[in-house]
Amino acid sequence: MDSAALLNRVDELPRLPKAISELLDAVNDDNATVKSIATKVAHDPLISARVLRLANCAHYGRSREVGTIDEAVVRLGMQTLRTLVLASAVIGAVPKCEGIDLAQFWGQTFEIALYSQEMAKRCGAMPEEAFTCGILHRIGDLLIAAVSPEDAAKIAEAVAQGKDKHEFERELLGYDSPDIGALLAKNWKFTAALVEGILYQDHPKDSDPFSKLAALLCLSYKVLDEWDTIEDDEKTSWLSQLATKKGLRMEMGGLRTKLTELRGSGFEIGKALA
Repeated sequence: MDSAALLNRVDELPRLPKAISELLDAVNDDNATVKSIATKVAHDPLISARVLRLANCAHYGRSREVGTIDEAVVRLGMQTLRTLVLASAVIGAVPKCEGIDLAQFWGQTFEIALYSQEMAKRCGAMPEEAFTCGILHRIGDLLIAAVSPEDAAKIAEAVAQGKDKHEFERELLGYDSPDIGALLAKNWKFTAALVEGILYQDHPKDSDPFSKLAALLCLSYKVLDEWDTIEDDEKTSWLSQLATKKGLRMEMGGLRTKLTELRGSGFEIGKALA
């Protein structure tokens, strides 16, 4: 399938259902109360179930299991509830695709989102926006797999052979998955900052104005892939140098410890959602 045909089929994808769209509007309303959001969440059994599973993950949970949305609200607080409702809504809206290990897919997605969120606190970016961008940044992969599974299989085979994923996508399709993911995010009416973060995730310095969200995604993948290969006493300087190269001025105090603590949390969340 050529790139024009693939892009044309964006309009065939399921749009965010009205109920989910209204829920996201409520979640993002600064005047919304915890109670009003809890009530709206409770009206959607699938999102309620996902939010409860997320609330009971070790990353968010405590010793006692949460059994109701109201309890989840009390435990998590407004900001965390907002991000989990968003994540649950997006997961429910994207199509299921054969050939994709959803536990692995969402695990890696949440891992990147958590790293981005933590580092955003230290470079002047908005942590919740960085988390959201992390959740959305791979939706282009799902779009390709849903619309053209044959092309998705070719891409997976090329990656297994050591080829650069996005470079191969451009050769095959004329576009890469970040291009298509950004288009879908725009179609779903996410903010321009989030769209730009997805679009420039591989090359943040090409963004104008500069996208901190894209730089955080790029840096988060370095942490995901290389963190365990770096000596503990070298991690801070390694990360500081990388952040500077990506265009970020980052406060490094305590970051090494926090990122080490986060390792694996995203994969646990992905497993709970699969």
